[in-house]
Amino acid sequence: MLSAIREKTQGIIATFIVALIAIPFALWGVNSYFDSGGQINVAKVNGIDITQNEYRNEIDRLRGRVEPKTLDNPQFKLSLLNNLIDHTLIIRDAEHQGYRVGNAQLAEIIRNQSNFQRDGKFDAGLYESLLRREGMNPKQFEARVRDEILVTHLQAGISESRVITRSEMAEIARLLSQMREVAYVVIGTESLIARVTVTPEDIEQYYSEHSEMFLIPEQVRVEYLRLSAADHNQSYRPTEEELNRAYAEEAARYVTPEKHRASHILIILPAQAGEEKTKEALARIQGIAKQARSGSDFTGLAKKLSEDTTTASQGGDLGEIRRGVLPKELEDAVYALKPGEVSQPVRSTYGYHLVKLTKHAPEKRKPLADVRQELVEIIRRRKGEEVFFGKSERLRNLVYEQPDSLIPAAKALGLDIQKSDWFTHAGGSGIAANPKVVQAAFEPEVLSQARNSDAIDISADTLVAIRVTDRRPAGRKPILEVRPQIERLLKQERALQQSREIGEGVLREVRDGGSLSTIAAKHGLKFKPPITISREQTDGVDSRIVEHAFRVPRPAGDKPVYDLVDLNKEGYALLAVNHVRDAASKGVVDAQKKIRAMLEVRRGGDYFNNYRSGLRQKADIKIHSDQL
Repeated sequence: MLSAIREKTQGIIATFIVALIAIPFALWGVNSYFDSGGQINVAKVNGIDITQNEYRNEIDRLRGRVEPKTLDNPQFKLSLLNNLIDHTLIIRDAEHQGYRVGNAQLAEIIRNQSNFQRDGKFDAGLYESLLRREGMNPKQFEARVRDEILVTHLQAGISESRVITRSEMAEIARLLSQMREVAYVVIGTESLIARVTVTPEDIEQYYSEHSEMFLIPEQVRVEYLRLSAADHNQSYRPTEEELNRAYAEEAARYVTPEKHRASHILIILPAQAGEEKTKEALARIQGIAKQARSGSDFTGLAKKLSEDTTTASQGGDLGEIRRGVLPKELEDAVYALKPGEVSQPVRSTYGYHLVKLTKHAPEKRKPLADVRQELVEIIRRRKGEEVFFGKSERLRNLVYEQPDSLIPAAKALGLDIQKSDWFTHAGGSGIAANPKVVQAAFEPEVLSQARNSDAIDISADTLVAIRVTDRRPAGRKPILEVRPQIERLLKQERALQQSREIGEGVLREVRDGGSLSTIAAKHGLKFKPPITISREQTDGVDSRIVEHAFRVPRPAGDKPVYDLVDLNKEGYALLAVNHVRDAASKGVVDAQKKIRAMLEVRRGGDYFNNYRSGLRQKADIKIHSDQL
């Protein structure tokens, strides 16, 4: 391929083309070609761009958790974009209101995540590795966490401002405690379906009129090469020399450094103090040292005599001492003491100190034998990465230079050519679950010209190159394949229509004064005798019937209220509400206690939703649906 390019860039025409290209390069520079049109936006919110990359990142997060056909649904795409718009508006408003997340708070939250810890401690290597697997870097992840904290704080602030009055609680408690006596008849579709007939002509007509239901999207199958660091490390056996070297390099992981805790007493002495004042300060500290060594409590002496106002109230406690924290003279004195020992007077730029070592924990190091397997895995991972980086550039070059087959690259690098299942623009399983692979498979050169794709970085340590082997164009499923499906749909539709017609007929009869049980028997329907229910105690009654029963008006006198209840695909029910009984006042009071938490959650959610809607109404939003 490189030779073909070279041949075509020779001659008068090629010279003319090169000259045309050189003009804008000379005038504006090469960067103008990369900067212009490089970013595609899917929306603009108050002047802030939401890029196609941000939108696709959200799609990628959902792959594997949401069905591929859902991800390709235009309504779902728009809903996802609206979530991004709302998120952007809330973040900017939170910042405008003065909400901030400090670096220390952010670091603490991330460090406390168990996913990023080894042996109960934050592991920076593990942190970066897990982020790479998700296609993110620490900067991106930390920005996302910071935004999520802002939204959480703002939402909590708005939700906590909810107001619930006693009259509201009393009214809702009265309704929740109400009891209703109901009877009903179910006109189910299951028994009606068996009596429905569907002709071949009906099926053909439905197939013709609902062609969009039976569309098959364009599909492809690919063969691919996968180069991964993880595939090149498991067989490697480290030598003892390598294990010892890794053990030394990873010492920080396996060593708990020694710890010193000390207390001190300070007699302040300026650095330029004269001889007389120096002798006076030294005499004072020596006198204190004498008291300390003769059995006086060091803590008590520090509280009474130390001139270090910061530590005196804590008995002179300096906390845990690490190298490089204290003045060198003081640090050397601490590290020379044994637990319980008191030092000789120590001069520093602050004055004279008397130091007591209160606690010492020696360095602890896990023996090599205990961490051997972990080191083996570390070395194997490094070796895998070495092999990967050594081969990755060769793979990129080979699939580009020999675009008509993956075989040369496979032989040169010792890789197996693997095959995918069929997948669409929405993706599929296995390798086709990766959006970068799907995008590459439907690139015109790869799809139509049967060329290798470029090497695709699907993670920090995995490369894939693909080639389309089979292609199914978009079309309609043949009628023979969908005939049983259409027959079921038509039978369901007609049974449902019959169920409604029967229900409407029974409703007319009972409203004309007939008995529901008698009319049900006449139509061969099963009558469910009266039962008293509440919203919480339904005694097995279908929740849709219960909900409808508490929605219809109260009966006037002894005359029941009748209504038809839609049970979706299962048919209809004819409902009778015979009596309504309100709860006693004590029951209402008890119910009030139960519903406060429910109302607080709901009201707080409503406040936040209204706040979010208000932001959208005031915002300048432009959506580019064609870029989704």
